[in-house]
Amino acid sequence: MSYIDTNPLQHSNILSLFADRDQIVMDPEYQRQGEIWSKEKRQLLIDSILNRYDIPKLYFHKLDRATVQKTGKAYAVIDGRQRLEAIFDFMEGQFELADDFEYLLDETVDVRGLNANDLAKKYPRIKQRFDSFNLPVICVETDDLELIEEMFSRLNEAVPLNAAEKRNAFGGEMARTVTEVSKNTFFTKKVRFKNSRYQHREGAVRLLFLEKCFGEGKVVDTKKPFLDRFVRDNYDGNSSEVARLKAAVSKTLKDMAQVFVDKDTLLIAQSAVPIYFLLFREANQVGKLSKLSRSVFLKFQDVRQENRELAAADITKAQFEFLEFDRLSQQGTNDASSIKERLSILRAYCGI
Repeated sequence: MSYIDTNPLQHSNILSLFADRDQIVMDPEYQRQGEIWSKEKRQLLIDSILNRYDIPKLYFHKLDRATVQKTGKAYAVIDGRQRLEAIFDFMEGQFELADDFEYLLDETVDVRGLNANDLAKKYPRIKQRFDSFNLPVICVETDDLELIEEMFSRLNEAVPLNAAEKRNAFGGEMARTVTEVSKNTFFTKKVRFKNSRYQHREGAVRLLFLEKCFGEGKVVDTKKPFLDRFVRDNYDGNSSEVARLKAAVSKTLKDMAQVFVDKDTLLIAQSAVPIYFLLFREANQVGKLSKLSRSVFLKFQDVRQENRELAAADITKAQFEFLEFDRLSQQGTNDASSIKERLSILRAYCGI
């Protein structure tokens, strides 16, 4: 009987994958001839990684034990070949950063035109930041190649509307409320990610959903099916509850807007917003908002960077919870367990 199962790949940081690149089949039979990326597109991917933008998932087929023993190959790329090749080529010095590259965490740093080797010499911490980036790799286990081909086909099928655009098309009271919350000052001024294709609305619906779930004492995935059902279930006839959720979310966003600066580098990734939101929400409930400041969050970021460097030198001396926070911030960010664990770690650090 055929089966298919998917799980995030552990130890998927760039340096680990680069070291094991000879174990990865880049051109399996089901890998269709795809677009050949231009240098500019490859540079943009490296830019996204260095600036901690979310990047699309890569999919690997986990090969069976017999194949591993026979060929020495452990994985085959289902989707993401061009991204992976661009990353490996940059690591090997085959192209450099774009001439208009901007390092968002420190705009005074000029790394334009540097290749990986130059970057390591001139700005070793930035190179370590690149090396430690966890790529969102999903491992697919199956004994049926037809299922792999079907997955590849589906992953590469053109989809005219993304999740936020489709959800907006539902209409109804919650869809309107999502739009209103997305126009909050926090989204229009504080977050660093752009509103292309309704990304602020995607952030807003997650916060409204989390407000409802945490208010009911539940931690739930914020994946597309749950968000879709949430918007549909509140199409009409529940005005008082929708208004309550909007007011509660707006209050927390107001508290957050007083701490974060405009286009804050702490808010580059959309996945960070729900964790900060839940932290501010809880701090307000227990009367500890004064413990939350931008300087505390910046220090938390620095401590995690130092911990990553320590782990690279000697993993036994690193603090596991900070490594786990980093991993969960890049893989499965919409999973209930990821949300709960990241919130717990940041809460403990802030003393809430």
